[in-house]
Formats: sequence, structure tokens, C-alpha cells
Amino acid sequence: MQHTLQTSIRQSTALRRSFMKLARRTFDIAFDSWYKAGYWTDRYIPYVLADGGRVVANVSVNTMDIVWQKKTRHYIQLGTVMTDPAYRGQGLARRLLERALADWDDDNAAVYLFANDSVLDFYPKFGFVRCPQYQYALPVTAAPSSFHQLDMSRTKSVRLLQRCYQAGNPCAQLTWKNNFGLLMFYCLGPMKNSVYYSPQLDVVCIAAQDGDTLYCFDIFGPASLPLPELLPQLAGPATTTAVLGFTPDDTAGMTAAPITDGDTLFIRGGGEDLFTGQQRMFPILSHA
Repeated sequence: MQHTLQTSIRQSTALRRSFMKLARRTFDIAFDSWYKAGYWTDRYIPYVLADGGRVVANVSVNTMDIVWQKKTRHYIQLGTVMTDPAYRGQGLARRLLERALADWDDDNAAVYLFANDSVLDFYPKFGFVRCPQYQYALPVTAAPSSFHQLDMSRTKSVRLLQRCYQAGNPCAQLTWKNNFGLLMFYCLGPMKNSVYYSPQLDVVCIAAQDGDTLYCFDIFGPASLPLPELLPQLAGPATTTAVLGFTPDDTAGMTAAPITDGDTLFIRGGGEDLFTGQQRMFPILSHA
């Protein structure tokens, strides 16, 4: 059976809706409000195979600008790899991966992806190598705070977040930029109630409390403040530990542990690898 390859589904109402339906059924991902708000840009490029007007398989290409040692690298992150259950066993994901790699591999510093436990043996067939990631944590006690929660349904809040995002994370050694649309996927969705701003510090933090643990997913703003001074302002009365969703620039007083739960990082062989032999992680909110 012949399936049609499409790479411009954002402009096709039927294919876009079919893609969204398959993503929701496969991963419980909702793209609707993100698309309607205008944050689906040319940086997110689904490669789909269609049976008529029905999307039956997909591999998405995400163009990423990663900053390391003040130099911007152009990476490709592959994601949203899925096949309709009725069409599995036909090699459709393989066909899409091969096409995406043929289109993008040569012109970028690295191609990477995050894979769940069910497909860890699949990606090495395409030259991907498993790479370790490490996540940092530090002890924290609550302190008086200058932060308040932003209402992400307000244009003023979105503009403030965008301004701070453009300044980057002043506390991280590995950052990402030029992809506000991806950040808004989180900040309109699962993180919409976790965005905080300090006028005093001119910093936005995306953070959430879970029991005695504060999860600080990312920080954006022009001002630099040591994390041991900033994080207590986000902590609650019961907080004892802060876990970071990025690699801190200054790791003094922190512990690093290998990431063993969640998805596994794979980088295609021959590409730049900033992780093997190092204790780093891609920023969590840069996962597409």
C-alpha cells in the first residue's frame, strides 16, 4: 500500500487535525490550543505518512539552537515518533526516520532524540548512541519571596515571559534559545500554573512544589543571582531540596545523579556529544 509523505501539514486542516488526533491517542498530547495561539512555527516540522486524509505515522523534526560556552550550535531534535496501531509492522517509522535524517543530518552539529523504554533497541539501528544525563539537586530552605505567579492567559504575562526568555538562563551552562513557541507549549499547557516572576530580580522561574521537593524547571532573565540565593524564594515551608531541570553553571554544594527514569537521550553517531563523560542534561523544557 502506498502512503503519501507530507511535510507541510500545518497548512492542511484535514491532515493537521488527523495528526493532532493521533498524537492525543498515542501520547495524550494536546496541540490544539498551542496551534490556535500561533506558537506552532517553522521550527516544528512533522514528517507524516498519510492514507488519504488520515495521518498514519509521524516523525517530527525540531530545529534547536543550543548554546554552549557562548557558541550557538544548530541541532535537530526528533520527536513525536508514532504510528497508528492499524498500520504498525509496515516499516513506516523507519521510512520517515530515514527521510528526516537524509534531509537534516548533514547540515547540523548533532541529531538527537529522547526514547522511552519500549523502543531503546530501535534507534541504534539508525546510528543513534545512548548518552547519559545527570540532574542536579541542592538543599533549600524557604526565605521571603519577591515572586508572584503569572497568569499565562494574559498578553502582558506572555510578553514578560518572552522578554526574559530572550535573555536566556543566567544560571545554566547549557541553554537553548530562539524557540519561544516550544516554551509556550509548556506554559500554555502542563506548566501554565508554574510560571513565576520577580520584579525585584527581573527573573522568570518555571517551578513546582511536590511535597518537600521544589522542581525548578528553568530560569530566564537578564540578571544573574546565585541559585542558593534565588531558589529559597521559590521554596515552600516544607521544602528541603530543590531539583533543577537544567545544568547549573556553578555546581558548588550540589549533587548530581544519573537520570534513570523518564526518557533516554540518544545522539546520532558522528554528531557533537556534550554529554558522554560529563554530568550534564538538556534543559527539560527544551524537550519537544
